[in-house]
Amino acid sequence: MSSAPAAVLTREAPATAPQDAPRWRSRGRALLPPVLAYLVGHLLYTVAGALVAEPFLPITGRVRADSGLYVKIAEQGYELFLCDSDPILAPQFAPGAWCGTAGWFPLYPGLIRLLTSIGLGSYEAALLVTEASLLLSFVLLWRLLRNTARPVAAAVLALATLLPAGVYLHAVFPMALAGALLLGCVTFTAARRWVLAGVAGALVAAAYPMGVAVAAIGFGAVATLLGRGELRPWAALRAGLAVVGLPLAGLGAVFGLHHLTLGHWNAYLLIQEHYGNGVHNPLHSLAKLAIEPSVIVIAEPRQDLLWVLHTFTDAELWWALALALLAVAAAVIASGRGRLRPFDAGLALYAVAMFVGPLIAGPGVSQYRSHTLLLPALLVLRHLPARLLWPYAAVAGVIALPMGMLFSTWLLF
Repeated sequence: MSSAPAAVLTREAPATAPQDAPRWRSRGRALLPPVLAYLVGHLLYTVAGALVAEPFLPITGRVRADSGLYVKIAEQGYELFLCDSDPILAPQFAPGAWCGTAGWFPLYPGLIRLLTSIGLGSYEAALLVTEASLLLSFVLLWRLLRNTARPVAAAVLALATLLPAGVYLHAVFPMALAGALLLGCVTFTAARRWVLAGVAGALVAAAYPMGVAVAAIGFGAVATLLGRGELRPWAALRAGLAVVGLPLAGLGAVFGLHHLTLGHWNAYLLIQEHYGNGVHNPLHSLAKLAIEPSVIVIAEPRQDLLWVLHTFTDAELWWALALALLAVAAAVIASGRGRLRPFDAGLALYAVAMFVGPLIAGPGVSQYRSHTLLLPALLVLRHLPARLLWPYAAVAGVIALPMGMLFSTWLLF
């Protein structure tokens, strides 16, 4: 009698293992598209670098002028001084202008500093933050597309991979970090976890100046729910305070940090002022960018690439404008079909804010770099047909390759 149960147990014991294996295989398959997108992006910019005989994958291939400023903040903290006090800088700026590192936001340098405390070099730490953030961005984007038809979802993922200024998502800049946090904010907003969405938004605002536009995502979502009667007024007010108030608090924390460390709460504004950035008419900025040649930021640019610079920075600008308009159109279409999710409305508002915001700051602001933060707005395009999205992605790729070439030759800043 004792052998019968043993025989039963022997037959049943393996039954649990085959059930677990498909689950892990399923999870692995779910990660395959975002990992593939991550690798294809690296391949794209490696090819772009090779076309101009510049290596892209090493750390030196991902570092540009502002990269050093983020690392300097991580290593030495913030500094602010009158440009007149530096004999090298004084001739470059008007009397009374301020110089220093306060024109760059603290979250990315803070993470670099944290990682250097465990033995990594500053640039290695910076690139690690970038790479981890970029991979996480693709994973979060694909997860948010999980209920979307596969051809459309694949097209949206391709758009993210081929984003025209996407080279900055691979570089020693805070763009990938801000992108991952933005998609985290969208994820929490979709789940109606307002405080967590607000915290993610606050971190975005502390990562990049234009990141405060993240407040539009939560605002649009809460306003949509309130309009539908799915949130009571007091609940909507509490949610709004979280998703709008916390990003504003994140921006305020940057000013507070500057006040504590530099004695000037407006240190960021002082630095931006000497670049001519401030409050501008966005239409005037757009016209200037469209008409005038692109700024050349190095003393000896490659002459054979100047036409590439002027042509494809303009193309990137119009592609980004098209994205903002398509996001609004997709949200309107989804609303008409009864398929609009609350975060879609927020992302449509965000897309407009993220395109217009840098124009308000001025034509001297790197528009294409800020446009990388349009990444989450691609989600709204899932309401459009794949036959429209794939040609749009092809155009993105045609722009992204030369933009990578320009980055590798220091013609982008």
